[in-house]
Amino acid sequence: MGRPTSILFVCRNFHRMAGGVERMATLIMNQMVQRGFRVGLITWDAADAQAHFPLNPSVEWMKLDLGTPETRASWIMRVRRQIALRRLSKNFDPDLIIGFQVGTFLAVRTAMIGTEVPMIAAERNAPDLFDFVSGGEKLRRRAEYALHLADRITVQLDSYHNKYPERLQSRIVTIPNPVLLLDNPAYPNERAAPPRRILNVGRLSYQKNQTLLIRAFARIAACYPDWVLTLVGEGEDRGKIESLLADRGIADRVELVGAVADVDEWYRQSSVFAFPSLWEGFPNALVEAFRQGLPAIGLERSAGVNELLRNNENGILVPDDESSLAAGLQAMIDDSAFRRRAGRMAVAAVQCYDPVTIFNQWADLFTATARKRPS
Repeated sequence: MGRPTSILFVCRNFHRMAGGVERMATLIMNQMVQRGFRVGLITWDAADAQAHFPLNPSVEWMKLDLGTPETRASWIMRVRRQIALRRLSKNFDPDLIIGFQVGTFLAVRTAMIGTEVPMIAAERNAPDLFDFVSGGEKLRRRAEYALHLADRITVQLDSYHNKYPERLQSRIVTIPNPVLLLDNPAYPNERAAPPRRILNVGRLSYQKNQTLLIRAFARIAACYPDWVLTLVGEGEDRGKIESLLADRGIADRVELVGAVADVDEWYRQSSVFAFPSLWEGFPNALVEAFRQGLPAIGLERSAGVNELLRNNENGILVPDDESSLAAGLQAMIDDSAFRRRAGRMAVAAVQCYDPVTIFNQWADLFTATARKRPS
């Protein structure tokens, strides 16, 4: 039997990180181990770091243990990290390296200058994010430069292809996130007494845009005294959100439940999923709502959302302003028949993201891209 193909994953931070990047990287690594690949992981973490998601013990986790990933590093620290990255990578002797997110990919790409190891850049956001962040155009150009150094670039939805320069498009491969399909979706709107809850799941942050949702809900809350808005998640915008709730006088109508272990239970106990994100990569919370048969409302211009959420089919898309979102919420509340139909179409919309199919795509990409060693 020949030597197994060795894949080195590089991610910035794994220590107790419960984000989408860490979740997906872990799922892919665990699957590749099961499929016979040799898998390694390098992160910027301290030596005593612990992963939030269960990591197969066969994955060789190497930690730089130089400074902290959360703080901006000095130039001296960056050089030390580059040296450590090169040493650990070469010692692992991979056939392929994959860097999750552009900054991390660029760090390992420059550390491995002069080697012949093929590299994949795993993009985890839509390019639209540069439209919303400070210095976006400069950051866009820097990201595009970094991606020129990749042998392959993975994106999560087909609609992102044309948002990259034409010279990069031939290297782009679309691999969505897997969705664990359910034998018995909840279809909460089909109950005799459907829940009267509008649900949002996501980090309390600028990107997830919960403040717009709260302002929109405040416009209609008095008309629907039996309905509540529930935000599941934690983040840096909690203080801002609490102040906004007090200012609008709806603190008793909005539940801030924080991070929870069983998010599915909240999907099952809601009738509308509200997802006003400014942009996404692959909107995991949205597809998790869909798999339970929960219709959604989102913004027309939100990349990642507007490809999966089909207006007047599995939910509603609205312009990104307070009054339009309020009107959309009101329409969803008033039309229980539409919610039932849209819930059925929501489940149908995620059938193509079966995990076996998605992990087969990853394995095929790794096999095709990895360097071939002499027998």
